Amino acid sequence: MLQSVRSFLNRPIAEEFSFRNHVKLAWQGGLYVFVFTSLLSGSFSHLDRLMMTALVSVGVVGVVLLANVLIPKLVPAFYNEDRWTVGRHIPHVLLVLFLISCSNQLILSLLNVSRPSFGQMYFSVTVIGFFPIMLGVFVAEQRRLKRNLAHAQTLNEFVSQRAETAVTVAATPTVSVIQGQEFVQSSPIVLTSENGKERLSLQPDQLLYIESVGNYVDVHWLNLAQPQKTVLRSTLKEIADTLSNYPQFFRSHRAFLVNLKAVSQTEGNARGYQLTITGAEVKIPVSRSYLEAFDQRMTLPPLIGGPALS
Repeated sequence: MLQSVRSFLNRPIAEEFSFRNHVKLAWQGGLYVFVFTSLLSGSFSHLDRLMMTALVSVGVVGVVLLANVLIPKLVPAFYNEDRWTVGRHIPHVLLVLFLISCSNQLILSLLNVSRPSFGQMYFSVTVIGFFPIMLGVFVAEQRRLKRNLAHAQTLNEFVSQRAETAVTVAATPTVSVIQGQEFVQSSPIVLTSENGKERLSLQPDQLLYIESVGNYVDVHWLNLAQPQKTVLRSTLKEIADTLSNYPQFFRSHRAFLVNLKAVSQTEGNARGYQLTITGAEVKIPVSRSYLEAFDQRMTLPPLIGGPALS
C-alpha cells in the first residue's frame, strides 16, 4: 500500500508553466467559482448576492494568477517543469486553495457580510476546488499523451524513410574537384572549452548528443562505433552557436542538443517525446516547448539545409 502511494506521488505529470496558460487557468477558476456558487446559493435571483459572488470570483482570478506566476519565481527549484510530479502538484493546489480562502475572507469582511470561520472556509473551498482541479490536470495530461503517442508513431515513419535515404546518400558521397584531384567533402566540427585550451574535433555524424551539466557540457560521440564522452567547460548556447551551420543538430530541451540523423526511434509521453539515439544508452527528451519545431524538422526532406538549431 505504501509503495503504491509513493509511486502515485512520484508519478510525473505534464504541467505547462507559461504565463498564457496561467492566465487561462485563472479565468477558468474564476468562472467555475462564479457559476458553482451562484447556482448553489441562488445568486442569479438576487442582484446583491450576484455582485458579491462576482467580486469573490474576481478575487479568485487574481489570487490564482498571482500564486501561479509569483510563487514559482520565489521557489524555482521546486517548480521545475521537467520534474513536476503528483507529489509536487498536490501541495501547490492546496496552497492555491488556501490563498483563495484568504481572499474570500478578506472580500466578505470588506463587504461587512456574515462569513464562516477560516477553517470552515478553507474546508469548503478545498472540497469544492481540489478534485475538479486535479481531474482537469489528469484529463489534460491524457489528451497530451494521446496526441504525442500519435505524433511519435508518424515521426517514426519519417525516421525509417530517413534511414533508407541515408543508405542511398552514403553510397554516393559528394565529391569535389580541385586542381584535378578528387576528394569527399568534409566539414569537421571543432568544439572548444571557454578558455580555449580543450578542443574536440569531430565529423558531424560522429556527434550523437550534448548534455548541459552545470557549467560544463557532456559531449557524447562515436569513435569507431564505440560511444565516448568528453567533458568541456562551456555552455549549451555556445555549443549551439558553434553548430549553427550544421542542419542535423537540434535543441530538443533546455539541457540537450541532439543529432537528428542519429535518432532511431521516437516515443511519446504526456510531457513530449523520448528519443532513442543510435549508439547511446540514454533516451533524450524533447520538451513541450520544442515539440512543434521538432515535428517540423523531422517531417522535412532529408537534412541537407535549413537552420541548424531551434
